[in-house]
Parts: sequence; structure tokens; C-alpha cells
Amino acid sequence: MSIAPLPGEVTAGTPVPITVNADPGMVWIWLAADQSWDEEAAVTYTETLMDISGVESIRDHRGGGGTYTVTFPRPGDYTVSAAGVTDNGSHIDATPVNVHVRAAGRPVFAWQAPADGAVVDLGPDGAQLDLVLSTSSDQYYPFTVKVTLDGLTTSQQYSGTEYRRTLSLAPTPLGPRTITVECTDPDGGVTTQSRSVVGHDGTPPTVTVDTFDSDVTVTSLPFALVLTGTTPGASSGVGEVRYAVTDGPSGSAQDTAAGGDWSTWQAQIPLPTTGTFDVTITATDSRGGTASASAVVTLHL
Repeated sequence: MSIAPLPGEVTAGTPVPITVNADPGMVWIWLAADQSWDEEAAVTYTETLMDISGVESIRDHRGGGGTYTVTFPRPGDYTVSAAGVTDNGSHIDATPVNVHVRAAGRPVFAWQAPADGAVVDLGPDGAQLDLVLSTSSDQYYPFTVKVTLDGLTTSQQYSGTEYRRTLSLAPTPLGPRTITVECTDPDGGVTTQSRSVVGHDGTPPTVTVDTFDSDVTVTSLPFALVLTGTTPGASSGVGEVRYAVTDGPSGSAQDTAAGGDWSTWQAQIPLPTTGTFDVTITATDSRGGTASASAVVTLHL
């Protein structure tokens, strides 16, 4: 008994012929009447058995082997077993044949979350969002799931019907951020999808100016105007405070917070002449968001 090699690649859902050969063998019989040898079959097959666990079990009462059409419902690895039953009830087994069945197509997955174009509020430490994919039970698992975000690719093995993972977004850049998902099955079939989320400055800065003397009599010029104030500091990711005088000087304030987070600041502004000056104080956070406050001071001699 033997199982013939299967013809070419086997694909799930596609019928494939499997041939079982039943060789009865030969024995020589001495014929005393005419003093000669004759040959006859060594065995007589009454049934052919073929079994593929979980797929098909065939009992062919014609015996003598045959070709049987089988459809493998799912991709994966299978073993085909066969035997011949003789007229005296004995079984002659064929050497089992291993069959690899490929998936009928590439991996299929539905992207459930986040929605394409979803707005994500980014704080000083960025943000987290859930990536959710759904798949059907008839896929060829395990998938290798590769996720690329912000230039970083990570990979995980996955089997099941829902893939869920928490992704971390860096605080910058603002605007569209592309997420790419690639699913690969064990045979190398690949499906790739991409979509974008939109990074939004979820904690914009604010800036305030402390009370100051807005009408100053000076005895000499230039005069150093000192302004102080506050920002939310670390909670909004402030990284810089600057001043700008309309038609005058501009520059950086100093971080006076004990923790170095710009929660308090001081600006020393050189004013070269007398007159009224409009001063703008601008705080900038780590995501490029800005907030401004205004001050007006008048100098005279």
C-alpha cells in the first residue's frame, strides 16, 4: 500500500485528488501437473481505508485502492493515512504522508480602533491610545503583527479573533501621525493597512504677568524693566518664556522655578527711552503651542 505524492500546492477550500495505490504483490505457485511455475496475487484486497484526522475518513468497499477527492477546510499541517483490508481480515498500512495546506488568501483583518483621522490630545508626556483589530476564526494563525508608529516598529505573535494593544504617542509632532499595521501568516502571506490619527495639543500653556508698576519715573536710561509671572509649568510642558517690546527689544526670560519647570519666570527688559511701551510675554510648550499675555508700561523723567 502507498499514497501517491499530491499534485502541486494544496490550498484550503480547493478539492485535491489523493491516490492510494494497492499492490497485491505476487507469489509463485508450483504446478505439479505440468511441472511449471505460475504466479498469482499475494493478497486480495476487499477494502481501502483512508483517513485524515478532522477532515475525511473513507472506507472504500471495492478494495484495490483508488483516487479520492478531498477538500481541506483550513490551512495547516495534516497527515494522510491509508490501509488495505485483505480477504483474511488483515490490514496492510501505507506509509503516512504529511500534507501542508496553504491559506486560500492573505490575512484578513478589520481595523476597529482608532478611527482614521481620530484626534488625540497630547500632553507633555504624549498620549496613549488603544489599537484594536478583529479577525475571523478561519485565518491561518499565528499572525505576526508588526505595528509602526513614529518610525518605531514592534512585533508580536497573535492567535484569536481580537488583537488589542496600547500604543504610546510621543508629545510631538502635532498634526497627522501615521500608524501602519502588517499581519503575516505562517506561510508568509502579508496584508498591510495604514491610517492616521491627528495629534492635538491637549494641554496648551497659559502665562500670567504679576502686578507691576506701570507708570515709572526714571532718573537715567536705559531702564531695566523687571516683569515676573507664572505658567502651568510641567503640567502643560512649558519649555520657554520670551518677551517682545513693540518696536523695541526682544529676548528670553529666566526660569526661576525651583523645579526648573517655568512655573515662575522673570524677564529683565531694557527700555532705551521714555514713552509708553507695549510688552508681550509668550510661553511655548513642548508641542509648539503658545500663549501670550500683555503688559503696558510708561516711562517718564
